[in-house]
Amino acid sequence: MTTTTPSLSTTTKVVVASAIAVPFAGFVAGMQGASANISSTALVSASRHLHMSGSTQALAASVQTLAIAATVISTGLIADRIGRRTMLMIALALTCVGQLVVAASPATAIYMVGMAITGIGMGATYGAAFGYLVAIVPKAKFAGAMGIFTAFSMLSGLVFTFIGGILCGIDWRLAFLLLPVVTVIALLVTPFVLPKIAPVTGGAFDLIGQLLLAVGVIGFLYACSQLAESLTSFKTLGPLALGVVMLVAFFVRESKARDHFFPVSLFRSPVFLAAICAGFIYNFGTAVTFLQVTNLWQYVTGLKAAQVSVWQLPLLLSGIVAGLVTGRLIGKQITDRVAILGGGVMVLVGAVFLAMANGSHTLVPFLPGLIVAGAGAVVAAVPFGSLILRESTPEYVGPVTGSRTTIGQIFYTLGFSLSMVAVDRLTDIGVISHLKADGAPPSSLSTGLDALTVFTSTGQEPTSTVGTEALQAAASSYGQAFSITLIGAGTIAVLVGLVAFFLLGGGRDKHDSSSPDDTTAPEDSTDAPNISVTSAGPAPLAASAS
Repeated sequence: MTTTTPSLSTTTKVVVASAIAVPFAGFVAGMQGASANISSTALVSASRHLHMSGSTQALAASVQTLAIAATVISTGLIADRIGRRTMLMIALALTCVGQLVVAASPATAIYMVGMAITGIGMGATYGAAFGYLVAIVPKAKFAGAMGIFTAFSMLSGLVFTFIGGILCGIDWRLAFLLLPVVTVIALLVTPFVLPKIAPVTGGAFDLIGQLLLAVGVIGFLYACSQLAESLTSFKTLGPLALGVVMLVAFFVRESKARDHFFPVSLFRSPVFLAAICAGFIYNFGTAVTFLQVTNLWQYVTGLKAAQVSVWQLPLLLSGIVAGLVTGRLIGKQITDRVAILGGGVMVLVGAVFLAMANGSHTLVPFLPGLIVAGAGAVVAAVPFGSLILRESTPEYVGPVTGSRTTIGQIFYTLGFSLSMVAVDRLTDIGVISHLKADGAPPSSLSTGLDALTVFTSTGQEPTSTVGTEALQAAASSYGQAFSITLIGAGTIAVLVGLVAFFLLGGGRDKHDSSSPDDTTAPEDSTDAPNISVTSAGPAPLAASAS
């Protein structure tokens, strides 16, 4: 089998890249997060207009995430074959179509189809944008570029989420017209900003391996999404078993088949495993912190949705700053292992601060925790991306860089689901303890818990005496459950950071200081303003950012 790949190490080529290529790639990638946020915001109104049942609504909330995680590695492989810029433009067009289908959907089935199309498009968009860094940034500058990429993806995600929220307040269908406008603009700009990269020809497509991976990821993630409903029902254990079996089969096949499409040998690499640890801290930490402070503010503090959006800003803005600063420091003042462990420690410290503020009804006491936890998660996000970029090889750039999104989706879903289970169970334990202490008979305990479930799902105040007592007890119990869950998640983040610290020992996290010739030269770049990439990151941001 003959494989032609773009050279990643050439001493005669002058490396060129668009001055705004990395920020633009981050800007485009940020649409993935915004798309998920807009969908979540619009789901309540959409489900009412389309008459979705409770179970159907839960599936509708998961379709886009499942489509992203299941297909992003495969679309990365396609990007290698047809060219990364071509794949990015197809993905943007696919996203546009998917969002328009959702906006015009007359029935639930059409809504689901639109969400699935959007998920495939968004996953491919993020994967192609992230994979571009391998081609336009020297290996020694991956961390700096990753900091800029992360900051711009968070910034664009924040802006589009905010605008989408406003549009959703007018009409939920209007909210799904935002990204089609943005994707059309990005389609027009892309050929002038991103250089064309020569495709990888030859190699295996491995449809069986791709199918095993897709089914395995879908089964596993769907099972995780059901954890909050039940830990032991068939709806949880059935998909979980299927997912695990398919993923094991995927690893066995890819490790033995000569025509594999993903190099599973990477999972024996200390550097790649450390990247996975960093991804855990970033995605798991973000999911737990973001979800639980949002729920606390709604259920205990009593904030409206618009107020919650404003209170979330310090958490998000601190991450943008942390991305820029961390990318600039890695390889100069700090190493990857220090950044990953430091990120985990910051998540724990932020969790402690948030736990101390859980009973507050003003924003100020929450600020230290929001800023430290938000920044800490993104500190780990920079090496999460840069280490995966370092481990990618010319023939597997697309699948390896695409794995970042799949890994991230798995850890984010785990953080989301497990933290919900922990808070719910701990709150129930606290409420039962309070009711028993107040002399409530054992037969009335379930009535009190049922009243709480109704209140959290519909906002309807309890009418029974035991329900009212349960609601009063829930406020303090929920705060304690919130504190225990966040501190527990922060402790796990530190332990995972320690694992990464030791994995990167022995100089494994030293950045290649060789010349920038380690970068794939664009096939042609006559349609973009180019500069030599020999400084720390793109020229316009190099002086002030990572």
